[in-house]
Amino acid sequence: MIAPLLFCAAMALTVPEELPPEGLQSRFSFGIGTQVGLGNQGTAGLIGSLRFHGIAGLDLEYDFNRVTSTPSISSREVEDLKFTPNFKIEGVVHFFRDRKWSPFAVFGLGIDLGADFNRTNMIGGVGVEFPFFANRVVFALGFRLFVPRPADVEKQRERRLMDGNPVLPAYTDYYNFDQYQITMSVRVYY
Repeated sequence: MIAPLLFCAAMALTVPEELPPEGLQSRFSFGIGTQVGLGNQGTAGLIGSLRFHGIAGLDLEYDFNRVTSTPSISSREVEDLKFTPNFKIEGVVHFFRDRKWSPFAVFGLGIDLGADFNRTNMIGGVGVEFPFFANRVVFALGFRLFVPRPADVEKQRERRLMDGNPVLPAYTDYYNFDQYQITMSVRVYY
């Protein structure tokens, strides 16, 4: 009779184990929020995020506004390959995670959903996240660049040669810091 009481008393006096991480730092988390981009073209939209231990993940972003116009599929102009896409798929890798901030890098693809042909570019960038409220709410600042895919650049250069134009634009005309965006987002993680 006394043994069960002693067992219950011992269990009540033990220190509870550390609680599992919450929000962004849990093993698998899903976040949703809004994002605003400033730069060559202003954007505003929704962003969904998947994170694994808060270190790596995937972001899907859709912008409601589409200011750019779609050039023809056989365009010969360098500027027609540079655009700010309205749908983005990005991989995210955090360099380290501190309690108050975490720097990260992004890489991915941007897709122009308004075009009637495959119009895609590549995305690369960096940023920093600031978690709040037990890692449930995250404010992020970022900088990213949009550059054309190498296959699209070579197709355009080939078309220019076939037109009899022996002078081709330099590769630095395609790959530079002309198409950039500074982003701000707020996400809630579950």
